[in-house]
Amino acid sequence: MEQVQKRLGEHTQLVVVEDDKALCVERLSAPGSGENLTRIAGRLPLHACSSGLILLAFGDGELRSRVLDAPLERMAPETITDPQQLSRLLRKIRGEGYAVAPGYVSAVSTGVAVPILDGLGGASAALSVVLPRDAAPEPAILELQSAARRIAHAAVRLG
Repeated sequence: MEQVQKRLGEHTQLVVVEDDKALCVERLSAPGSGENLTRIAGRLPLHACSSGLILLAFGDGELRSRVLDAPLERMAPETITDPQQLSRLLRKIRGEGYAVAPGYVSAVSTGVAVPILDGLGGASAALSVVLPRDAAPEPAILELQSAARRIAHAAVRLG
């Protein structure tokens, strides 16, 4: 996480699922980083943030069903609140291996997240950054994917 934050200079977060919410368990920030509503131990709706989208896309079907069957809260104008649209997006995210969420939590920010995969193809956590809305996500995606592979590999070694 420190390497990602240092290279990108933006908020970097580690998020897990708890009680059907996205729970931020670690966050690194730098002076000059953009707006970020997430706090350590803070929770956001899974459908409304890039990390939550990753956790839904790579999570089990029961979790997805619970979220898709519940009312989907709008956090910002771009937050997806239609279950069918969200379901299509989750399939796309699972296929691509990353989530880009421009304006889902805040109109001025874009969340970018990747899964930290467990041995079964699910996500044990999501690693994300919060970029300014107009920033290109591709450099962040590459950096996050590399870091997520290193984290997953280290977790396997530690067993």
